Amino acid sequence: MRIAPVIATVLNVLTAVLVLALPARAQMTPARDALDGIDPVVLLTQGKEVSGKPDFKVSRGKFDYLFVSAENKATFEKNPEKYEIQLSGACARMGGGVTGNPADFAVVDGKIYIFGSDDCHKKFVAAPAKFLPRPVPAMPTAARDVQAGRALLDKAVASVGGAAKIDAVTSYIETATQTQTRPQGQMALTVKTIRRFPADIRIERTMAMGDRTQTSAQLMTAEGGWFINGTNAYPQNPEGRTTNEQEYSRALIPLLRARSGATFQAAAAPSAVVDGVAEDRVRVKDKLVDITIGLDQRTGQVHSLSFVGRNMDAEIGDYTIVLSDYRDVNGLKLPFSERALFNGQPDEFRTRQIKTFEINPAIDAALFKAPAAGGQ
Repeated sequence: MRIAPVIATVLNVLTAVLVLALPARAQMTPARDALDGIDPVVLLTQGKEVSGKPDFKVSRGKFDYLFVSAENKATFEKNPEKYEIQLSGACARMGGGVTGNPADFAVVDGKIYIFGSDDCHKKFVAAPAKFLPRPVPAMPTAARDVQAGRALLDKAVASVGGAAKIDAVTSYIETATQTQTRPQGQMALTVKTIRRFPADIRIERTMAMGDRTQTSAQLMTAEGGWFINGTNAYPQNPEGRTTNEQEYSRALIPLLRARSGATFQAAAAPSAVVDGVAEDRVRVKDKLVDITIGLDQRTGQVHSLSFVGRNMDAEIGDYTIVLSDYRDVNGLKLPFSERALFNGQPDEFRTRQIKTFEINPAIDAALFKAPAAGGQ
């Protein structure tokens, strides 16, 4: 069985974002000729595909750019961001850590993008706005917004069990299930998240479709990140690692535990009605995370988490995770149901049911041991 398709399928189940991290080996390859050697300055200024010369070369990021003349080389060097491949060489449709093929390119709105597959190329050029990152609104900085935001954050902390209980969480194990509809039929997924603060995360996935079962794991530590399938381990590229860290920082406990950090910001956001519930809302930013926490105005309980993310087809849109079925776990009140909406529509991709949640359990340290190259 080929490992790459297995990993891709597994990561698709959790989040399209995770698929983005797949091609880890690209980070270990030398720079490649961009655009099949075509001069990017001629391409963007004249709309022509003219091959450059090895005598006029600029190495930037993952790629070598060739030019027809010293003048074009100098033009590129004065403003490389204008002429280079966008998104740091990621697939323009998938983003994140999916490396694009530098010979498969398109010019859209005066910028050069590359793609990981023909399908990605076709879908992107048909509707680029669906896949390109959005401008990020500025974080409110007015004193009254910051003060109100902190008050709402304190309210969220209290509703979950209080600061002392949250700050006492040093690790947890969460087991969740999902059911997703695929062309081949219904697929059941079980995801076990083993987290040890501050930086260790292990995700073990089991997929079942009919009589077939596939298992895999993903490991992230301070030393790096890996995809693991049986005895084989594949390093995760830096872009994919960043994407996955962002994903796993959106959970309620990590969000609230981070509130005292030097980079953590909170500010009140406009109130809104979300899934029929009137909410007070607080936007929080911390390192990779930009998310809005919605509190039920009637109960003060955290009712939703909202953020910009990618759906199963890698389209960028507005995600809202509606939280419910709160249960007591060692003095913490945690949601056992997460119902996802993407641009207001139900999304089974991120919808899940929490089956078990253990706070500060005994965890075998070997689970976070960095695997040897090519194997565990």
